[in-house]
Amino acid sequence: MARISIMDICDGITATFHGLMITLNAGSPAVALIAQSYDELTEGIQDAPVLQILPTNSEVDAQTDTDRTTFKGCVKDGKYSFDCIGYARQRSQLAEDFEASIRMWDALEAIMEEVGTDCDPATGTCAYFGVAGIKGITWTAIGRVAKSYGGVNFVGPDMNIIIEVF
Repeated sequence: MARISIMDICDGITATFHGLMITLNAGSPAVALIAQSYDELTEGIQDAPVLQILPTNSEVDAQTDTDRTTFKGCVKDGKYSFDCIGYARQRSQLAEDFEASIRMWDALEAIMEEVGTDCDPATGTCAYFGVAGIKGITWTAIGRVAKSYGGVNFVGPDMNIIIEVF
């Protein structure tokens, strides 16, 4: 199997989230999430909600004699970490701000729960985020984060996705 690049994974995560329809506040129409990969970032945020996906960390195990596939070939196990930084809306009214943040968080969680549910590792047809070779994913999220971007205050959830590859 060919090596999976960090860019492939980052772009796969971005494509999975881009266009997700989110109702940020009760009674408001749903809006499309703008997902930005590492090479699509802007100096400021014109429209929210936005989710920026950035690679943050990698950890690769040593290749050993006990890491064997069916054909006795050694494999390395790698883990890659990606931060998904959410901007639900510009900070203006506390209750509405955090409602939007938590609604965005819930929408992101719903997508993460679906990622990989159609995989069949026994037949090798698994492609988390549309990227073949990903063995598994885990994630953590914080739903109500206030942050500044381009000199403007925003609220939104942050998520860290850990991708395991072989």
